Amino acid sequence: MFGYVKAYTPELKVRESDYYRAVYCGLCRAMKSRCGFNSTLSLSYDIVFLALVRLAITGASGNIKRMRCPMHPVRGKPALTLVNSDVLDYCAGVAALLTEGKLKDDRLDERGVKRIRARLLLPAARRASKRAGCSDDLRDTIRRYLSELNETENSRPESVDVCADIFGRLLGEIFAYRLPCDRDRRIAYEIGRGAGRFIYVADAADDATEDAAAGRYNPVLSLWRDHFDGEKFDDHAKEAIMTALQLDLSVAAMAVELIDTQTGTPPEPLSIVKNIVYLGMPAAAKAVLSGKAKNKRRAQK
Repeated sequence: MFGYVKAYTPELKVRESDYYRAVYCGLCRAMKSRCGFNSTLSLSYDIVFLALVRLAITGASGNIKRMRCPMHPVRGKPALTLVNSDVLDYCAGVAALLTEGKLKDDRLDERGVKRIRARLLLPAARRASKRAGCSDDLRDTIRRYLSELNETENSRPESVDVCADIFGRLLGEIFAYRLPCDRDRRIAYEIGRGAGRFIYVADAADDATEDAAAGRYNPVLSLWRDHFDGEKFDDHAKEAIMTALQLDLSVAAMAVELIDTQTGTPPEPLSIVKNIVYLGMPAAAKAVLSGKAKNKRRAQK
């Protein structure tokens, strides 16, 4: 997905770091089981964040077991398995639906290699989406918001807020979907909305150089074009963008503080969520505005 919603690992305790990796591996196994092996290619820490939020809110507990997988056939990796909870299965389905939607948009809007890549991967993404078995209302919600976002971007508004709000509302709906308690749904919605707005603005700022060279619409670039030299934004624009990102994070942070921890439930999900919101995402924002985020992902590829 995007890669801006990750924990700041130097500040994680050992048991939190182990739990974080176990959720990632547990989610990977859920994706293989529910959507097929190829679906795991879309696994990201953004989806792990969704799982952690819903684990923290529901208080779901489980076991961490070392399990073998194709990537670690000998020793295996510790993976979380849940008891009487569908959190990981739900997140696996969401990942499949979002991947299909993203590839559909790339097929229509992108050019060159990205469009070819989307066309090649879309059939597999469709199969994974069908296998996910997600309810029709969730599927329709995601399609509706992605369609609204695509139409809005095609109108090329000189506003970051309009597009960011659509993506924020989409993630809000995903985070809150079918949680049994109204209070929990409101909390999850605000966490998702703040995170979604943050992701959209950070991604647009990160893509500014590439979009400017390709002539693609970019809401951050359209608003701050006079403060962009073709490679980076000036200090005035960076300060304004960082302020916007911090405001979006404050929405998520206020909601996170309202999560009630239940007696006997694992404390790690909530502590990791707080690490991500208070440390990991601000670090990602700084990396984006310094130009390091995009370069790092290119190096990894």
